[in-house]
Amino acid sequence: MESTTPPPIRIAIIGAGIAGLTLANALKTKNPSINLTIYESRLRFSEISAAVAFGPNAVRALSLISPELADAYHSVAVPNLAGDRDLWYTIRDGMSGKVLRKVEMRGGFEYGSASRSKFLARLVEMLPGDVEVQFGKRIVDVEELEGEGMRMRFEDGSEAWADAVVGCDGIRSRSRRLLLGDDDLGADAVYSGKYAYRKVLSMKTAIAAVGEGLLNRQMFVGKSGHVLTHPINNGNALNVVAFRDADGVPWKQRQWVVPSSKEAVLKDFDGWGGDVVKILQLVEDPEKWGLFDTTPARTYNKGNFCILGDAAHASTPHLDAGAGFAVEDVYILSSLLTEKLVASASDLKHAFSAWSQIRRPRCEELINRSRRQGILLELTKEEGFESGEEELLDDLEHNQEWVWDVDLEKMLEQSISMLDISKEDDAYPPVF
Repeated sequence: MESTTPPPIRIAIIGAGIAGLTLANALKTKNPSINLTIYESRLRFSEISAAVAFGPNAVRALSLISPELADAYHSVAVPNLAGDRDLWYTIRDGMSGKVLRKVEMRGGFEYGSASRSKFLARLVEMLPGDVEVQFGKRIVDVEELEGEGMRMRFEDGSEAWADAVVGCDGIRSRSRRLLLGDDDLGADAVYSGKYAYRKVLSMKTAIAAVGEGLLNRQMFVGKSGHVLTHPINNGNALNVVAFRDADGVPWKQRQWVVPSSKEAVLKDFDGWGGDVVKILQLVEDPEKWGLFDTTPARTYNKGNFCILGDAAHASTPHLDAGAGFAVEDVYILSSLLTEKLVASASDLKHAFSAWSQIRRPRCEELINRSRRQGILLELTKEEGFESGEEELLDDLEHNQEWVWDVDLEKMLEQSISMLDISKEDDAYPPVF
């Protein structure tokens, strides 16, 4: 008698950054029978941004996927090193240095910030041996062929097949454009009107110049800019990000990250107070980053093709939430792709549709709130906050708390209900 056991479901992940590797680890935890292949455009695993800070929402999502993933993050995360571990950051006036507000975590959560490259390395170490990773594979086309599956074409001329494709290829996602279409206004990222200088400094040198307050996370706010500092690399380094409004000047460079100079940074922050200036005087040869985000997408899936993380809903970094929302995405999607809920490749479109519907409202709200947060952080005058200081600070804190205040288990229950309804009526279409 012939076996009726269906073949394993084949899922292709486009992108081997934090989102893609977290998804791969999560899928193998939730459904070990899935056949996974990761396609990465670069020639090796790599991350180009200095740090990632997960709030309680993201750490909760990691824990719900598997305690091992949460442990991996904690193993490389650096807390506030001068006490006050429950502080997200201290907001200071960038001119006077005066403490304006201490934004506290809730429920005993302790802040931590990790080097992106170190967290990526931990995710690579955890990757199951049966997950194939192919490098130098830049996606150029994804096509669903009835009865055959998903055909992927790559820039090097090669092809590959899978039952489903998940685009995790970041803010400059080719997957997003392929899913939405070239003529869709949401297909490409857009310039937010702000940029940032980034540099990692020696903590010893920074403390000698400014003091031990830098051992805790600080946010200096002022007219048309704000400066974030926090320890990374086991406290041996200080991550510095100096944000600046572009005053309506468009980003004209083809590259989104370009070399800059200490002179340019100091000019942009001319008139700021002592501590900020002392920090920025240590910044030699910084990188200048154009800050882009996405406009709302009408859907995150099309049949057995979906996009996740920054590929779906890239936001500006003003709420420290982009990577954390990718982890939330992973928790919901991987929990829908279990053997119990997805028995065959024909069920995948229903899971993707349910996931897209449940995640889009929250993720699109993040894009809007993050832009708003950037504006709030730069509504100061040289002599201090405008009238309404308390209201403005309350808005800043409430936006941050909105990120953390999410019931992920309830969101999963709702998505499972949507999946069950969709499977009962197989004509139930994906949302476009």
